[in-house]
Amino acid sequence: MSSILPPADWKDRFVPTLEALVFIRDQIRSGVMPELFIGRLDVYALRAFVLGVHFHQFCCGQKDQQYMAFIDWLRDVCKEFPSPGGWETKYLADEGGDHRAAIMRFLDRCAEFVAMSKGT
Repeated sequence: MSSILPPADWKDRFVPTLEALVFIRDQIRSGVMPELFIGRLDVYALRAFVLGVHFHQFCCGQKDQQYMAFIDWLRDVCKEFPSPGGWETKYLADEGGDHRAAIMRFLDRCAEFVAMSKGT
């Protein structure tokens, strides 16, 4: 796929969605292009990526409770998962059509939730 190497501790274990998304965030912040992960600089491509991860998990019999808790938090606490449209449409509108900013906003929220969860 690319020269980006996943963390060694991912080998032979289930990697939760948020852990993968925070890894992607860190890679982008270090200069890696988002397109290497989602194909094109498009917030809807990131949404499709996340949906694909969940389909794969479903097919493998995995349940990612942390990601589901994140979605609840995004919707109920942050008020950033409106219907219709979801986070991707809201963030894109909030960021004035800037797909990169909308993508980073979502990934930053993922990292925020992970950090907050570790503090509990």
